[in-house]
Amino acid sequence: MQLQKLEPYPKECNPADRNGRQELSKLKLSGLTLTETLHAPSSSMPAHVHDAAIICLTLTGEALEIVNGARVVAKPGCVLMHGPNMLHANQYSAVSHRGFMIELEQRWLNTCRHFTRVFEDHRQFTGGPVPALALRIYRESRVKDSVAPIIVEGLMLEMLGHASRSLIKTPVRLPRWLTQARDMLDGRFNDPLHLVEIAHTVGVHPTHLARTFKKHYRTTVGEYVRRLRLDWATRQLSETEDSIAEIALAAGFYDQSHFSHLFKQHTGFTPAEFRASANGAAQTHVSG
Repeated sequence: MQLQKLEPYPKECNPADRNGRQELSKLKLSGLTLTETLHAPSSSMPAHVHDAAIICLTLTGEALEIVNGARVVAKPGCVLMHGPNMLHANQYSAVSHRGFMIELEQRWLNTCRHFTRVFEDHRQFTGGPVPALALRIYRESRVKDSVAPIIVEGLMLEMLGHASRSLIKTPVRLPRWLTQARDMLDGRFNDPLHLVEIAHTVGVHPTHLARTFKKHYRTTVGEYVRRLRLDWATRQLSETEDSIAEIALAAGFYDQSHFSHLFKQHTGFTPAEFRASANGAAQTHVSG
């Protein structure tokens, strides 16, 4: 089996525009346009609209989006979605911001109308399957082989399915102990927690905790913790110079090999590939 290789960044990218925005790469598919961008430090984009629906993934740096009077902060691993012709403005921090934008033409959306609710307002996803799938789409946009369009379309449908499902409001009020359990996981995800310990802390039987958690959050306790660890590790790889082994240990994985295997499943990248991608973008910006 021949391994796929990531396309290197082009030596000569399009020059930055007057707003400090530079296109590193662009891939046009049927009804979809996938663009990797680099925004200069402390730059901004005045109020504007897009003709297409937009999905934006922050890879490195930090951005502030102002839309419908709301101010949304996008850090590495954050995904923003909004529909076409939605007026918004962007401001970027003192560090270069690298993003990945997917534009969805109306003809593409018409083929999956059951997802249109996702684009009726602006949405933010800061962890979980939506950003992870966006990262996998980003990776495929860099491979650029003949299979990429099929893979991208499948990942797009899966990502929008998760986004749409997240909008479903459960009619049942969550028991207080369940939210306490989730808060405990959010705050101590890199500790060696056990189901029995969590259940004892919130005062329920472990079996009841496991069943109720999966019913309401649509994932097991273990899968939820693993996702938190991988989301955190993704941010550390893009924001720090800590070694992969140090990040793996700090995230709660028992060794680097185990972490690398799970990270590849989660994002489509190995940790080294993901970090090299971030460094490559930064070097391109400096050299440009």
